[in-house]
Amino acid sequence: MVSFFARLACATVFVLAFAATALAEGFALYEYSARGIALGGSLVARKPDASAIAYNPALLARLPGVNVMAGVSTITPIGKIDTYENGEKETTGLRKSTWAIPHLYYTHQINDKFTLGVGEFTRYGLGFEYPHNWPGRFNIYEVSLQSASIAPNLAWAATDKLSLAAGPEIVYVNLDLKKRANVPLRLPDGRTTPYTMEVDSNIQDASDTSIGWNVSGHYQFNDQWAVGLLYRSQVRVHAKGEVEYTMINSNSPIPGLAQGNFDAGFHDGKAHSTVILPDSYTGGIAFTPIPELSFEFAATYTRWSSFRDLNIHLPQPIGESRNHKHWKDVWRLGFGVEYSPLDWLTMRAGYVFDQSPMPTGNNQDYLVPTNDRNIWSLGLGFNWESWTLDLAYAFIDAKSRIYHANAETNVLRSRTHESSATHIGSISLSYRF
Repeated sequence: MVSFFARLACATVFVLAFAATALAEGFALYEYSARGIALGGSLVARKPDASAIAYNPALLARLPGVNVMAGVSTITPIGKIDTYENGEKETTGLRKSTWAIPHLYYTHQINDKFTLGVGEFTRYGLGFEYPHNWPGRFNIYEVSLQSASIAPNLAWAATDKLSLAAGPEIVYVNLDLKKRANVPLRLPDGRTTPYTMEVDSNIQDASDTSIGWNVSGHYQFNDQWAVGLLYRSQVRVHAKGEVEYTMINSNSPIPGLAQGNFDAGFHDGKAHSTVILPDSYTGGIAFTPIPELSFEFAATYTRWSSFRDLNIHLPQPIGESRNHKHWKDVWRLGFGVEYSPLDWLTMRAGYVFDQSPMPTGNNQDYLVPTNDRNIWSLGLGFNWESWTLDLAYAFIDAKSRIYHANAETNVLRSRTHESSATHIGSISLSYRF
């Protein structure tokens, strides 16, 4: 028992040390392990490893002994967008960047009935940067949403075929967001002028830690067929941070007018926002015709309709910045095949169709500049004695998105390129005690 708590303490320290580094190109993330990425997320019903804490904790009841997994996934987005303004077209590319997402899992079989597991993984993340002077900067030009989930779960083998699990999910979120504003200038007596100034707003370290929960189940019909189900709750985040303003330039010929307007109207201070991260339902059905070969189809339904607004409260006289989202509920459909031709080698392949929650029309913005996505993946697993090394690569092919001009949200008539894509690489190392 002493050794169990020692290993758990080491795992917790590792999690806390790396939790703040998780970033990614998408908003909802599924890069929980190299094996899971290679299989298109289809680890809900098939033979488990320690990453079952993220994919379906009920499978922990079928994982013997003590297991540790640690790894990292890297995400590299590549994208361009065309904007049309005053009859002119301008093409802007995302600045090159690579984000790293760590994962860490620990499981301990207490007895024949109960297994305890704790894991760190990332369910939400967003990171991209356009050039600071790009035409859409008045909507957004840089965002970094970092998050980390720590999820302890207790799994129960209710019968030889049925297992259940439940546990809390501690979610840490940190948001940095940058955009510009084009502000009309006023004379000291209050009269408006035809001149403007450009002001940069930098919301930084808006963070919060909140708690959700999950419940899951798994049923093994026979040696060939099995099903798994997982529900993850909503998480309400009250993020609090700071906002800094900087005057960039002005077209005013009147000396001191822009500086006077800026000094009177913009003051650094506190910023806060409340966001509801959505709940989701995941199901999977696995078919294992022979022990060396398995197939699984998995589906996740995410209720993004809870993400209705991103309203940010700023210091007066700016007040509340209202950003209506009205996102829609969407499906993510994945399929994966796994084959072990040798005791030491496993080959994997997967496919995912991932719907975009952002609607068309006036509620579009550049916060998540992608559309529906096709994801193709491959992977390998190498086994020797108690060690397993998993490698994976995935290619995200995003459909083009067309934006209509909206003066209220500062979105221009624009279109993302068909060539916009994302490359994902992942590695996981596991050890079984």
